[in-house]
Amino acid sequence: MQTNKLTQLEQELRRGGVLWMPFLLLLILALAFEILPMGYIIYSSIHTPKGFSLHAYFQIINSKYYIISLRNSLLVSIAVGMIGLLIGTVGALSLRSISEARREKLLTLVNMTSNFSGVPLAFAYIVLLGVNGLVTVLAKEKLGLDLYGAGFNLFSWTGIVLVYIYFTVPLAFMLMYPAVYAIKQEIVEAAQIMGASRAYFWRRVGLPILLPAMLGSFTLLFANALGAYATAYALTSSNNSLVSITIANLVTGDIFPDPSLASALAVVMACFLALSIFINAWLKKSSGGIGL
Repeated sequence: MQTNKLTQLEQELRRGGVLWMPFLLLLILALAFEILPMGYIIYSSIHTPKGFSLHAYFQIINSKYYIISLRNSLLVSIAVGMIGLLIGTVGALSLRSISEARREKLLTLVNMTSNFSGVPLAFAYIVLLGVNGLVTVLAKEKLGLDLYGAGFNLFSWTGIVLVYIYFTVPLAFMLMYPAVYAIKQEIVEAAQIMGASRAYFWRRVGLPILLPAMLGSFTLLFANALGAYATAYALTSSNNSLVSITIANLVTGDIFPDPSLASALAVVMACFLALSIFINAWLKKSSGGIGL
């Protein structure tokens, strides 16, 4: 009887359109903070004092500097996404073998770690692995290992990837954790009873189950690394050509500011993100799975 009353109430609310009211605020926020800013960026990229023009996009295509910055950002984002996804997936799988109490503590720690990024993260790495950092000095004095003499340089592409991985791994961990627990222990035991080895199980059962979630997670990790700015800028300033740093320099530059060109680069970056999302959706559809 109580269920029937709730069903009737839901039908009345649906008929009156009240159930759509909570989504109104969401639509307003999406319009104010996503759709309108993106529309303004597109407008700014083609608007010049002389009228509408695609000059900024032709400038990007014909400039080796901007092409290199886009290439560097894509390579770094792909590398960071793949490494972060691998470590995060293995870490999420390892949680299956520990107790629930320890698991909850580790999840809390991982969640806290994922929020540590930007300038504070870059400063922490400089304190630890800089030229005179704590780990650098201890490794040289106690172990006789000269990190910088061996070729390591925190302020290079190696350092950028290393720092990006720090805040990418926790995110991958949190994204893959629910997907890993979709593989029930009963499925593993049933495969073992039927004579399947552990390697065969993960190749034919476990990996296909995780694949859609891994594709979706990689897309988010790729987008997160591609749009990162503060960490790389604080670590290397403008010595390394990344598209996010290039956009910031074009907007805030005291000598040659060019907001139109910066907007065009932002649109190109958004196109790469959209392309990665479409590729991810196509791959998930081809695999026949359900992603994140």
